[in-house]
Amino acid sequence: MAEPYDRWHKKRPKPGEEKCRPHGKVPSREHGRGKRWLARWRDPDGKQQSESFERYEDARQHLTRMLGTVDDGTYIAPKKGDTPLKAVAKQWLENQRFDNPRTYHQYESRVRNHIIEPLGDLKLRQIKPSTIQTWIKRRLQVLGETTVGLIFTHLSSVLAMAVDDDLIPKNPCETGSVKRVKPRRSKKSAKEVPLPWEQTNDLRKHLPDRYQATVDCGRGLGMRQGEIFGFSPDDADWTEDDKTLHICRQITHHRGTLVFAPPKDGTKDDPKDRHVPLDEDLATLLRAHMRQFPPVEVTLPWLEKGGKLVTVRLMFTTRERKALNKNYFNYLWKAALETIGVIKAVNDKAVGRGRKWEDCRDRMMHALRHLFASEAINEGVDVYTLADLLDHEDPAFTLRRYVHRVMGAVEKVRKAIGKRYSVAA
Repeated sequence: MAEPYDRWHKKRPKPGEEKCRPHGKVPSREHGRGKRWLARWRDPDGKQQSESFERYEDARQHLTRMLGTVDDGTYIAPKKGDTPLKAVAKQWLENQRFDNPRTYHQYESRVRNHIIEPLGDLKLRQIKPSTIQTWIKRRLQVLGETTVGLIFTHLSSVLAMAVDDDLIPKNPCETGSVKRVKPRRSKKSAKEVPLPWEQTNDLRKHLPDRYQATVDCGRGLGMRQGEIFGFSPDDADWTEDDKTLHICRQITHHRGTLVFAPPKDGTKDDPKDRHVPLDEDLATLLRAHMRQFPPVEVTLPWLEKGGKLVTVRLMFTTRERKALNKNYFNYLWKAALETIGVIKAVNDKAVGRGRKWEDCRDRMMHALRHLFASEAINEGVDVYTLADLLDHEDPAFTLRRYVHRVMGAVEKVRKAIGKRYSVAA
């Protein structure tokens, strides 16, 4: 069995040569310089390779691994593992292709801020399962579990590419110890609806007057926040008996700039627009809103910063007649949640001037879509129709993530079963 080579001492000293005191061996010209133990082996092409170590045991283990991989055909030259992670991550990013330029920007931001920034200077061979576990723990201190789960998939894909390119033998993200602690992309859906209808009534009253009708767009039409911000009265058919709303745009961010864009995941070839029914009572409420706050023409780039300018009459704008920014609006939303007793603040600063609240991700504006879905199912709407109205490709996802128990549902079951028995009697 091959053994590590001692660089600091002669293997065949001449008789009478003086020995060094610390080790009791004849010193070589390299004595005391660099790492003492040298692991030497021949690669599959017969070329000698080597790597130095401070400790004998480390050199011996490395030599055993190298010889084993040569024998079983899985050998990868250690020097390939010297490639910095940031180089591979940047290459992985360059290989990604998206129809929507905003999607690439989101990927680039996550990889740059949460993979390259904390891990980029590490060599690939230095990234161990323990490295990934520590990275997950630290990311969870500043980001939500779902977000960390998404970034983890990016990191795992980067390292999988390194494996495919024979830079490292295996992906540390795929080890058992990491799989046991890796964050989930989505949490189990709550049984109860996050914001019941009655609670949204109270919340509505504590929003500024000009934004109260946003609640009705969410719970009455199933619109996402960005779609509500991009809602134009020109998108609705206000005169027909079977009124409908064409949801065809949202307001979102691209490189720090507000832009108009198709609904979530929409592209030029597949804009992901949809039509939802507009109830007469809800239409009346929205007309009243427009009389009090007339729609305002707003011009924004289309799809990306620097894109073609598009002008749209918007239902909801700021007092300065500008498009709504989610960061500003979310402050108002959390303040209203605090006022009705749903959440608590964690400091005493004023709203908009640094006030912070406890985590309430499941009670933000998106909870209105969950309420819309739960109420629709409770009233007998089939899940396939509901999935179409919510722009979900998989009806099972709609049931699994968006449908919750609503007020009065249990009593509805009692009456339904009782009706059957009354007929039988």
